[in-house]
Amino acid sequence: MKELMKTTVRCIVCNDTFDIMVDPKDLSRWAEGELIQDALDYLTADQRELMLSGHCGACWDALFPDIDDLFSDHYLELTEE
Repeated sequence: MKELMKTTVRCIVCNDTFDIMVDPKDLSRWAEGELIQDALDYLTADQRELMLSGHCGACWDALFPDIDDLFSDHYLELTEE
């Protein structure tokens, strides 16, 4: 059974803080070079990204929109004239 501890991470864009529950042994595995998705596989993708880059999910989505959103049907309709 994992022994979870709370770690608090602050988003570098919006300054919101997020509490993430991690096993210190898994955190050490990641710090020693194991891929975060393997060492901390029980975290969500947004939690792992916050730990990796310092960006929360909302800020990441705002900074790096999905390519499909950039080329929506509305955009294509405007450029087909």
